[in-house]
Amino acid sequence: MQYSIVIKFIKYFFISISIVIFVFLALKTIPTKEKTDDVVSFDSEKFSSASQILSNPLFMGLDKKKKPFKISALKATRFNDNQDEFNLENPKGEIETETEKFFMKGNYGVYNSKSQILKVEGNVNLTNMSSLEFITSEAFFDFKKELLFSNVSVTGKKDGSFITAEGFKILNKKNKIIFTGKSKLILNQK
Repeated sequence: MQYSIVIKFIKYFFISISIVIFVFLALKTIPTKEKTDDVVSFDSEKFSSASQILSNPLFMGLDKKKKPFKISALKATRFNDNQDEFNLENPKGEIETETEKFFMKGNYGVYNSKSQILKVEGNVNLTNMSSLEFITSEAFFDFKKELLFSNVSVTGKKDGSFITAEGFKILNKKNKIIFTGKSKLILNQK
């Protein structure tokens, strides 16, 4: 007889606990009127400036003479306010001209897909397939005009010859590099 009393007590105890839990959950789900100023909504201005982040992107295209060019980076970020512009981390650019193939890399840069201009900044290194090398802090690739240029201090070397200048332009002409501003050239005596 005591056994059945204990079983009945446990049965009603568990039923009452489950009713209390059910009532508690029902009360928690009833919406309350609180301040909703801090809630993020899709109409928020902060959401409109959200960005798209690409990992290891590769941009490819053709210049005006139908020669291919490539741009790659470790990471590219595109903001909603300008869909044509990508901010790049560790960008690398490559373009082929009539006689050469040029490569440019740096710490960071900006690529505008509409104007096809790549701006590279921070420890910029420009090389070709042979021994030409330029080092500067900022340089531009204009893929439409097939023009490489910089308006800041640049040092260059090729086959043991050295040059320093205030800027340079490499046009899509055969073996033509224009140095701008004050320049100093040291030729290698062979």
